[in-house]
Amino acid sequence: MPSRRQLLASLAALGIASTASACGRGSGEDAEPDEDTLVLRIWDERAVAPYEEALRSFTEESGIEVAVEAQAWDEYWTALPQDLATKSAADVYWMNTANLVQLQQAESIVEVGSAVGDAAGAWETAATELYRREDVLWGVPQLWNVSMLAADRALVDPVEVDPRGLVFDPAGGNDTLREAALATMAASAGSGTDAREPVYGFSAQADRTGVLGPFIAGAGGAWQGEDDAFSFASEQGISAVQYLADLAGVDLAAPPGVQTAADPALCRDLFIGGRLALLQSGSYDLPKLVAGIDGAFAWDLHPVVAGPQGRRPLVHATAAVGIATDSEDRTAAIAELLAFLGTADAQRGLVATGLGIPAHRDLRGAWQEHWSGQGVDVAPLLEDMGQVAMPELGARSAAGTAAAMTIIQEVFTGEAEAAEALPRAQAAANEAAAA
Repeated sequence: MPSRRQLLASLAALGIASTASACGRGSGEDAEPDEDTLVLRIWDERAVAPYEEALRSFTEESGIEVAVEAQAWDEYWTALPQDLATKSAADVYWMNTANLVQLQQAESIVEVGSAVGDAAGAWETAATELYRREDVLWGVPQLWNVSMLAADRALVDPVEVDPRGLVFDPAGGNDTLREAALATMAASAGSGTDAREPVYGFSAQADRTGVLGPFIAGAGGAWQGEDDAFSFASEQGISAVQYLADLAGVDLAAPPGVQTAADPALCRDLFIGGRLALLQSGSYDLPKLVAGIDGAFAWDLHPVVAGPQGRRPLVHATAAVGIATDSEDRTAAIAELLAFLGTADAQRGLVATGLGIPAHRDLRGAWQEHWSGQGVDVAPLLEDMGQVAMPELGARSAAGTAAAMTIIQEVFTGEAEAAEALPRAQAAANEAAAA
């Protein structure tokens, strides 16, 4: 195994991403907490005020002061390895699964199981397990998101499509998704819709989280294997990707792949504009959908489209991780903060941010009520969670996926067939992850 010094150097070289950072509290001013103050660093300003409110009670009870810093996403991943190398890191960080393992292997973060104890049993299992490596828990989940299917009732109801019952089948035996996508397009074409603004049936695009993950897993494949090696170029993975590309390029039931490659938000924008019947995306898109549609038409949510092996929604999560330190007192304080961040009191304010589903299961009802108040029933997203598709896992997995997606896009733009492109993409992904 590489040394801790080598792993930290690798983190910095990877850029886990760009230029010098500018940390700030909610006001946007530089935060300079004293050495007795713990620092919680996150990547979204919307969570600053809720955390600060929750942490007041934590400070009153523990005597531990906590400053919350928000940092832009790109700066976040550049500053983290630099701060670790210069021993100027914050105490607790938001983390994703794509960057977790390198920090864990570099011994930069602490295991959290002993700090939280049995409290982990109150957290969403699918989110918690993403941060468990070899039976050791390395993060306290804060928020999680799940892929979903949104349906425009004005487009699906006239052709009697039941979004909940849709199934895709690359072999064609029980392909109700393709039938539904074509039917909604045909019905819309005869309704006086401007030919220059076609209506599409389904969001078949190279979207790793909302589409590719659930479809490959639903076909019986997996993005990565148990050893974290990329494995999506299986027979099932190839058939799922070619099926999606053909929905757009052959059936014309989805926006052209050239367009979705150039504009990854195109399908969401078309749905908001009433020009896409079925959008498969994720719960992270709820704020944009609610604000964009703004009551213009009736729409609702459903679990993702099922495949030959069933329904496989992709789950990803943001967790809080503690930075390792030589100070026993600071280590103990970090453990107290991590334990608090796992409570419903710490996460309650996150409900209204729109960033995701709070990881503490006691807040599921509050999250549902929040969206119900905006006219959206989110309960279907919490169904069928028995088997899920996985996000990026393992060292340099984000770099691996980035290398793969460039090649997979060729299938959607019509430049390559999945049978040729996916093995090439898988080799590029594993090479990038091993670099």
